[in-house]
Amino acid sequence: MNIVQRFAARKTLETLATGLSSLRVGRMPLAPTAAKAPVWIFLGPPGVGKGTYASRVASALGVPHIAAGDLVRQQIKDQTDYGCKAQAIVAKGDLLPDEMILQLLEKRIEDGQAQGELGALLDGFPRTRRQAQMLALIADTQLAVNLSLRPEVLMAKCLGRRICKDCGKNFNVADIMLPASNDQPEVRMPPLNPPDDCREKMEIRSDDNLETVKNRIEVYNSQAKPVEEFFREDGLLRNFEISSGIPETLPRLLQELGPFSYLLAERRAQAARNQLAKQITWVSDHTQKIMSSSPNGSSVQPTPASVAQTMGKCTAVCSSQVPAPQR
Repeated sequence: MNIVQRFAARKTLETLATGLSSLRVGRMPLAPTAAKAPVWIFLGPPGVGKGTYASRVASALGVPHIAAGDLVRQQIKDQTDYGCKAQAIVAKGDLLPDEMILQLLEKRIEDGQAQGELGALLDGFPRTRRQAQMLALIADTQLAVNLSLRPEVLMAKCLGRRICKDCGKNFNVADIMLPASNDQPEVRMPPLNPPDDCREKMEIRSDDNLETVKNRIEVYNSQAKPVEEFFREDGLLRNFEISSGIPETLPRLLQELGPFSYLLAERRAQAARNQLAKQITWVSDHTQKIMSSSPNGSSVQPTPASVAQTMGKCTAVCSSQVPAPQR
């Protein structure tokens, strides 16, 4: 291809790119990529609010919130082969092997990438250094947020947890007010009460009793330090202490994490560039087909002017064959 042909081809692509705004070209699913999905991880002891804050931050960033425990529970509820195996292990009081959790998590992340998800927020995993090392094989951890609460507050919150047996939403009846002491700030956490429709349907989790909660916290603390150190070594750990309720804490947390959001923003920008390139290629191919078809079978070489003339024909093809936009 000589310089004139290269210039013509470039102008044709520029015309196509400009014309995309007039076409009803929907969001085309991104092809799976060999690149690992970027993830943010929320760490913290049981009852600290990992799921509560991870889901809200995920919503603000436009990425899914993935809780390893929820994935396992859904498999058990659906009575899949995986779920039956998991149920048998849990029924004995044993923990699921790391490999089983990684298998489920990897499939969820891969499915998300195939659907065009640009990352994820994880909570409930990893809980050990070995799990953190295994996670590195399937995902690109960009940030580990370590949530913490004063011990007495954490205990009160765990014992105050309630679940609606109908809708499955979580609430907390603990009304916490602790004055500032020594170098610790005042803690004020009003209850997260259920609405009237759920008030009479509240249940306490079977493992939310004093002895079990104390044991869970002790087990977590014995495993947490190696996990924190793993992410600290890579400069990924960010500590965040909670001292108030959700309305006050969430804005402060989002502000704290703001400087790191560029990591996901760059991923989103790259995905948009890749998608635009795919759309331009798709439209170019179909424009070529339309323009090369004529009653006498002759072929017509595309030019910027001829592309503009056939854009209406291409619009009809796009409307019928390109997937509708997804949100």
